[in-house]
Amino acid sequence: MAFTPNSSLKANPEILLRDQRHAARLFADDQFRLAPKQNFLFHVAFGLNKAALKVIDINERHGSEIGMLVKSVTLPKFTISSDAANQYNRKKVIQYTHKFEDSTIKFHDDNMGLINSLWQNYYTYYFADPTSAQSTSAYNRNATKGYDYVKNNKYGLDNGSTAPFFTYIKFYQMARHEYVSYTLHNPIIKSWDHATVSYEDKNLHDNTMVVGFEAVSYGRGAVTAGDPIGFGMEHYDTTPSPLQPLGNSFSSSPNFLNSNNITNNATNFLTNLIATNNAYQNTQETNPNANAGISTTTANTSTGGIQDTAFPTSNSSTNTTTATNSTVGT
Repeated sequence: MAFTPNSSLKANPEILLRDQRHAARLFADDQFRLAPKQNFLFHVAFGLNKAALKVIDINERHGSEIGMLVKSVTLPKFTISSDAANQYNRKKVIQYTHKFEDSTIKFHDDNMGLINSLWQNYYTYYFADPTSAQSTSAYNRNATKGYDYVKNNKYGLDNGSTAPFFTYIKFYQMARHEYVSYTLHNPIIKSWDHATVSYEDKNLHDNTMVVGFEAVSYGRGAVTAGDPIGFGMEHYDTTPSPLQPLGNSFSSSPNFLNSNNITNNATNFLTNLIATNNAYQNTQETNPNANAGISTTTANTSTGGIQDTAFPTSNSSTNTTTATNSTVGT
């Protein structure tokens, strides 16, 4: 809270910094309930139509890995169209439609070529051109002059594709062992960019996919193994943490994906943290040259009535100061 300076207020020069109580009460209370989410805590799941895949392993063996190779996504964005009407000289804003902005998904271009294979399956499912291009005569310069060239090959969307390739694409935001999900319905790829390669570029290569969709639905829930879809199932480190609370409040193999663990054991977690810090401090080596407040030596000491404890005493030798006469002003 800000104050207007006046003569009744004075500053304490010894206090240089105080804790930010307002921010602490807003963001830290109640297990960080209102703290801002981190951008990197997200997950993506792709629903693939098995009938549309030319290589079935891309779903059966690598379905979960596709979402794990996502580098970044843009969450759904809405544009609502409205108009201001004149209602007896009163302005009335009326909304009459809305549209969805396209979502951009960037993938890491993996060494195995999994993401490249995802695009190849999509492209060959909807478009006949890549398959026809493998024919020796489909793209001859004189193909239009000979009827047989065109009759025996298909081009463009003439590929008999009816069912959608993607059954859904889901984005998940996670925080405090909970998630919020955005489901894109009937998504289609509107552009695919294999990006640029260059000898002078040391950055990691990626592929960019822009998708359009027909609707968005929302969901929420607790984060567990397999929910969000594919989360915690493959390539995740499930080794229990070496930090355990006092009193064995956790099981020997805790599941930290369970949202109740931290919430229900917050007190034990704090107690364990304090005990760990104290144990660390107590095991540090002391400076052998430091002057201890209590001495265990027997020289010039007295027990003081406490068993096995010696306290320093003054030296028994006396120093005598001899006064001499002096004349002021001579």
